[in-house]
Amino acid sequence: MKLLSGIAGLTLASVVAIASANSADLYRGQAGGYKDGPMIAPVSSWTGFYAGINGGYGWDDVDAGTNFDGDFNGGFGGGQIGYNWQGASPFVIGIEADLQGSGIGVDGVFARNDEFNLNYFGTVRGRLGYAMGNTLVYATGGFAYGELEYKDGAYSKSESQTGWVLGGGLEHKFTQNISGKVEYQYLAFDDEKFGNYETDIGLNTIRVGLNYHFGSTGYEPLK
Repeated sequence: MKLLSGIAGLTLASVVAIASANSADLYRGQAGGYKDGPMIAPVSSWTGFYAGINGGYGWDDVDAGTNFDGDFNGGFGGGQIGYNWQGASPFVIGIEADLQGSGIGVDGVFARNDEFNLNYFGTVRGRLGYAMGNTLVYATGGFAYGELEYKDGAYSKSESQTGWVLGGGLEHKFTQNISGKVEYQYLAFDDEKFGNYETDIGLNTIRVGLNYHFGSTGYEPLK
């Protein structure tokens, strides 16, 4: 748990550091390499592949029928990969997949010393956003999956779960290739059976992350 919380804190600190160091960067050059050409600056495009890391916190209730209803929370950390496409308009569409190692869980489910944990989870989502220069506001949704595990002493049982996810976020490019994001996701693993119990998990997650963009860069004259 401390390790996953540390990942989230390190990611947030990295975002702040890059923002401070690079938010005022402006690249200047001569068009076509000619000395008397107009001054130009690169214009960021959201089109292209990207990959990055993230960390955050998840919380909500897990309902296992009449046997248990308790808090379900903890830290997580992992990575994401995706592709964006932006035409002439400010609208951006894309697809993203992520995978998280998780410390989300709860103790004392059916007995004093047992545990109920979400070992890992991930999503495959579409994204629809609106770009305001280097800032992108977006909504996202799609397929979610994960692994639940129950432990009681030497006994352990794990099962895969599937569901859906909805959310949204804000992403900002600090340089042409580096962006930071803050994102909320709600993951629902509905009416899934775990052993002899029906589980109904609705998980809220908030995360911060960094992405490296491999997309192209355009240019426009400086005013």
